[in-house]
Amino acid sequence: MSTAEDLFPSESTELTPLAECVAFVNDGQTHDVIDAVTRQFYAETTIRDGGSNEAMQYLTESPLPRVLIVDIGDSSSPLTAMLSLTAAFTEDTHLIGIGSANDINLYREMIGAGITDYLVKPITEKALASVLQHIEEPVEEDEVPVADPDAIQKIVVLGSRGGCGASTVAVNLAWRMAEDKHKNTALVDLDLEFGTIALSLDLEPTRGLREALESPSRIDSLFISSATAKLTEKLSVMATEETIDHEILFDPAATDALFDALGREHDCIVVDMPRSSVSMRRGVFEAATQIILVTQLSLPGLRDSIRTLGNIEEVSPGTPVRVVANHTGSTEQAMQLGDFQKALGHKVDFNIPHDNKSFNLADNSGKPLIQADKRSKASKMLCRIADALEGDTQKKDQPTKKSWRDWLGRK
Repeated sequence: MSTAEDLFPSESTELTPLAECVAFVNDGQTHDVIDAVTRQFYAETTIRDGGSNEAMQYLTESPLPRVLIVDIGDSSSPLTAMLSLTAAFTEDTHLIGIGSANDINLYREMIGAGITDYLVKPITEKALASVLQHIEEPVEEDEVPVADPDAIQKIVVLGSRGGCGASTVAVNLAWRMAEDKHKNTALVDLDLEFGTIALSLDLEPTRGLREALESPSRIDSLFISSATAKLTEKLSVMATEETIDHEILFDPAATDALFDALGREHDCIVVDMPRSSVSMRRGVFEAATQIILVTQLSLPGLRDSIRTLGNIEEVSPGTPVRVVANHTGSTEQAMQLGDFQKALGHKVDFNIPHDNKSFNLADNSGKPLIQADKRSKASKMLCRIADALEGDTQKKDQPTKKSWRDWLGRK
């Protein structure tokens, strides 16, 4: 027989506690990631099979959780599925969607609708942990450091001719800056059709770079996250592989937008610049803080080096340029260094010796040369180039020191 307390509970009766985290998932990989990560943040997480329909049924029968994670990978309309869930939410609930569509516009629509975040399958533990970290320990806006655009190193590497090794130089400079100089570094391959950086580092090409360079309004922090692959903790790589049956129409404003977005998260940007990309060349040269021109000591290399240096001087006359002769000492070296420099009218700043064995080792291992064979002469020269670039940056940041002759002159 029911008592009065059963029919009319008093105000002191305890309510069902608010659940911390509930997830609805459709596949084992997502289940395992959510299980592993949420253990780090919550004392108990409920993980169930299903998607948005099962999540909606749960909300009609149970208290609202603080965090609801919903797999919408099988939904024909991901945004609609998520919007139906937000209608039942309060300000204290965070909704995270997990789907198959890698679409920047879809992400923006979800964020605009009040959804906390959207992750693309296959999700990683790092990505989910980052979202939950932001929920549990939000960073105050005034605590976020604002990058000084002038403090970002923007190193542009290009070859006088195809096959002279500019991509190899770019890869090794980026590795040196990230792993030895401990700078957050982005390596960008702007040869969208025939670039070799992803291939040489054994990385899957990323997506979205072409669309962003054609429509720079798409370039934001989400784009940077989705279009870059993490090679190491300090080194990110942006390299795509577009089809060759459509012309790429670069927007001139895309260069500044790309560098600005990368500069918010990186201290150094290394760009592998293709020779043929005329529409991008001016903007990249103007944005560069340092330019590396890689060539071979040959008559065609001399001719194209002269033309390229002239173009750089015309577009960005104040930018420091270093000329690097690659594969010196090989049978393909058709000119002596002195003759080459005299005809070029510019010093050859560095000579990378020919070393087929070491370069082949790096190619076959999918690693930068200075990681694969640190002791080779070519590796040591590549390190010297990076050190010289680092020295340029430090000199800009330090006041000019007067020599003892200056002080004697004043006296």
